Amino acid sequence: MMNMSVHQSQTQTMTLAPQMRQGIELLTMNLPELRLRLDKEMSENPCIEDVEQTLVTKTVSDKLKEAEERPDSDQNGYPEDDYEPEYGTAAAITGDEEANERRQRFFDNQTKEETLEEHLLVQLELSDVPQEDMPIAEVLIGELDDNGLFAGSIPDLMMVTGESEAKILSVLKRITELDPPGCGARNAKECLLAQLDKLDGSPFKEDVRELIERHLEDVAAGHIAVIERDMGISHERYADILRELRTLDPFPGRAFAHRGKSVAYVNPEVHAVLTKDGWWADVDDRSIPEIHISPKYERMLNDPNTDRQTKSYIRERIAAARAIIDAVQKRQETIRGISQAIIDAQPGFFEHGLKGLKPLTMQQVADKVGVHHTTVSRTVRDKYISTPKGVVELKKFFTSGVETDSGEQVSTDAVKDKLKSIIAAEDKSNPLSDEKLSEMMKKAGYHVARRTVAKYRGALGIPGTSERRVATTR
Repeated sequence: MMNMSVHQSQTQTMTLAPQMRQGIELLTMNLPELRLRLDKEMSENPCIEDVEQTLVTKTVSDKLKEAEERPDSDQNGYPEDDYEPEYGTAAAITGDEEANERRQRFFDNQTKEETLEEHLLVQLELSDVPQEDMPIAEVLIGELDDNGLFAGSIPDLMMVTGESEAKILSVLKRITELDPPGCGARNAKECLLAQLDKLDGSPFKEDVRELIERHLEDVAAGHIAVIERDMGISHERYADILRELRTLDPFPGRAFAHRGKSVAYVNPEVHAVLTKDGWWADVDDRSIPEIHISPKYERMLNDPNTDRQTKSYIRERIAAARAIIDAVQKRQETIRGISQAIIDAQPGFFEHGLKGLKPLTMQQVADKVGVHHTTVSRTVRDKYISTPKGVVELKKFFTSGVETDSGEQVSTDAVKDKLKSIIAAEDKSNPLSDEKLSEMMKKAGYHVARRTVAKYRGALGIPGTSERRVATTR
């Protein structure tokens, strides 16, 4: 018998103020995204004065207008002497029909390959994902890495979107069902399980499922006997199951990895500057549009002749303008403080590059700056620093490490370099197992477990023992 009753319960929830949420959103944005956001704010808020942006590029039309205003221009607006149109615009300026046709054919023949993000967004519009979930889905798709796997932070997205973890994970699961299937998975296991529909009709489908759910690490490590004993299968059946498993792709976005990147430019937001006191983090403020509150509307607000409704609207818009100004200023200060802490913690980088990095966690930087570690995560996301060693993504400075026999902490990059050199020198007819590699790494002073060796080997794109042997005998 079912009883119905009313119960009281007390729970704690955290609701972000609009200003705090705005600050989090701006901190997560990179420089181009921030400029677009500020342009949008200026276009929508009449109380923000339209200040000329720092980065302005003159167009051909601008140059022609300047030419028309020159006293030495002819009646068509072109200078009489020493004027040569820029390359690529000659046909448009001179009216040369043949040149125009050649130019049009050139642009008609240019093709742009579709990126993974574009490919998924097109499908999203045609999918049965509820309209109210579309903004979350678009954000999640933007958090996929080059392999198509989800590289974002669920807690960060919960704070930014205000949605629950269950809601975000449910939308993420819908993305894994798009083409290519598995995109949006958080790890290899989720990715492969999302592709099992490919095996419909295969007598090995359920065996493949069990292999993925229970023995994926054993497959990578080559523990065939363990798998066969646990699953109760013969060696021949295991070979059939493994062959089916290999028809699935643990990196479904890899085919799109280099598309749309031929003209990708990185705009470093932080610059490492050498001063007499050491390296200093200089944050680029000049590339951000200046935002000022219009004196005209401030005067209207103080004018006794302005009606109450208008004053209320102006007061609201001015408050919004001040909020965005404060949020931008706070963003710049946060980036500057965290970048400086990173620079101070990694002096070896400026001598030896990435190989000179020491193990560093976001929590260590957060403790030094006095912020939450999620703030550090948002700050370094998709932001770059210009250094003498090149332009580097800020998150590259965070690396785990291992302790050597001498007690020195070395970064994973240094460990990977050592592992790579050991594999390069191995006997190609009898490649080393992960267990043997682990032993050799320990002899070299790096205490690395077998599973860690397998993880680093996978990150370097080096196949397992049997695959390396097969590759050399073909």
